[in-house]
Amino acid sequence: MSLLSDSLHGNVDKTSDILYSQIVEQIRLWICEGKVKEGDMLPSERELAKTFNVSRIPVREALKILEYLGVVEYIRGKGVRVKHIDIGQVLNNISFLITNPISHFKNIFEVREVIESQAAGFAALRRTQNDLDKMEESLLRMERSILRNDDVTDASIEFHNAVVEATHNEVMIKVNNFLKDLLRYSRQETLKDENRRCASLSHHKVIFKEIKQQNTAGAIEALRAHLAEIKQ
Repeated sequence: MSLLSDSLHGNVDKTSDILYSQIVEQIRLWICEGKVKEGDMLPSERELAKTFNVSRIPVREALKILEYLGVVEYIRGKGVRVKHIDIGQVLNNISFLITNPISHFKNIFEVREVIESQAAGFAALRRTQNDLDKMEESLLRMERSILRNDDVTDASIEFHNAVVEATHNEVMIKVNNFLKDLLRYSRQETLKDENRRCASLSHHKVIFKEIKQQNTAGAIEALRAHLAEIKQ
């Protein structure tokens, strides 16, 4: 076991259904207390599992969330390293995400319904050819990933980002950038289902068609339908 893991201690309530969130919170505390610093390699999954007296599964899920939030990064052949981060912003995001994950994801979806549906309408009015090219490229990337049975999360996020960027509204773009970090984990879990991937691609194509044709009402309705289906 590494010297760092020898100095770290953590307790989790193993009767809880969300062990991973407790592990994320514990690592957050280690960072806040200075026990783990920028550039440090975290203990291995096996060592962390032993520290928390749990299986490696919740440890792996916790590390995924920390990676998506930009707290850690995987270094091939070495393990997981703590990144240089904006400690205030990232740790606030972690607290926001894990306090009540299901409740917060529902709340975020309501915000997305407001922002992204209106973004689709503005995009239909303001989109440039460059905006359309970005959307189309993300659709092609998503199709290729589905055919190869690869992860489509990045391509899906790229499409939604391209729609918001096509509004050319700086405030809307900044709000979207904040939300995308919190939703990345949720999107990946949702898109693991092969049928869900194909349905998502179909929705994206309808949204793209309406934006390309500059059909404001159609673009808004298409994006609302897409989010409503995902929310279920």
